[in-house]
Amino acid sequence: MKTFLILFLFFFGILNSTWAQDRPVYFVQFKVKTVSTAEQAKQIDKKILSKKGIISTHTDHVTSTFFCTLEAEAAYIFEDFEGWFSKLGLEINCFNKGQQGSSDMISPHTLKNCEENNAK
Repeated sequence: MKTFLILFLFFFGILNSTWAQDRPVYFVQFKVKTVSTAEQAKQIDKKILSKKGIISTHTDHVTSTFFCTLEAEAAYIFEDFEGWFSKLGLEINCFNKGQQGSSDMISPHTLKNCEENNAK
């Protein structure tokens, strides 16, 4: 019985990880105008992470940049993030969205110096 349980859990784990790998993960990154403190960055992360389909977030107060990963079903666009950050009293620019592993990400050090005002 113990052997059966171990084999069952082993094959279940393989099937589960295979299924998860077939689902694409997307990323969003952009510059946030003036994230002043680590505490403010944590508050931003907490707020955005509560949105459906957001897997992870990272707001960097040193570079004033934001990065998150999201499920494929979460069809969020620039205007969604712009609205959420506006409610927090913040402006965003230099928006970049892509599929993780097949789209180019922008280095946070490049992104912090970005002055682009239009959405991608």
